[in-house]
Amino acid sequence: MTYIICLAFAFMCIFYLMFQRMKGTPMNNRGLHIAVKCAATAMAVLVALLGCLKSGTTAHWILLAGLVACAIADGVLCVHFLAGGAIFALGHVLYMASFVIMRRPNWFSLLLFLALMGLATAAFTRFRSRIGRRYPFFYAYATILSVMVALAAAQYPLYFAGALLFAFSDGLLGYLLVDRNHIKLDYVSLGAYYLGQFLLGLAVYVF
Repeated sequence: MTYIICLAFAFMCIFYLMFQRMKGTPMNNRGLHIAVKCAATAMAVLVALLGCLKSGTTAHWILLAGLVACAIADGVLCVHFLAGGAIFALGHVLYMASFVIMRRPNWFSLLLFLALMGLATAAFTRFRSRIGRRYPFFYAYATILSVMVALAAAQYPLYFAGALLFAFSDGLLGYLLVDRNHIKLDYVSLGAYYLGQFLLGLAVYVF
C-alpha cells in the first residue's frame, strides 16, 4: 500500500506543476485547466479513502468528506470565486467536526485561535479599502479557518501540519488578491495547499 501513497504524492506534484504551467497559457480549454487542478487534490482524497477503507472511524469518513468538498471547491473557484469559497468553508466545517470527534480542543487551541484572529483582524484592517464589499465574506472565512487550525492543534502533529499549511496557503492567497506585485508567490501558496491536503489525507491513513 505504501507504493500507492508514493504514487499518489508523485501524481499530485505532477498535476500541480501542470496546472501552474497551464496558467501561463491562453485558457482555450477551461475544462482541462479545472480537471488538472482538481486532480491534484483528488490524490489526497485517494489516500484518505485508503485510510478509511483500512480502519476508518466516523471522524475519518467526515474528514474524507471535507477533502472531497475541497476538491470540488477547487473547480468551482475557477468559475465563481464566492461559491468556491463557500464550498471551501463547508470543507473546513467538516474538518472541524472530524477533529472534535477525534480529540477535544485544549487551552492551546484557544490561545492559537485568539492569536490567529488577532493576525487576521490586523491584516483585514490594513487592507480593508482594497477588499471592498467582499470584506464580511473574507473575514467570516478567516474565522472559520482559524477555528479549524485551532482544533487541529489538539490532534496528532500530522493533522496539525496539514491544517497549518492550508491556513498558510489561504493567508498567502488573500495577500495576493490585494497585492498583485508578488504574483510569483502563487507557486508557494498553491504548493502549500496541496501539501497540506495531502498531509491531512495521509494522517487519516496513518492514524
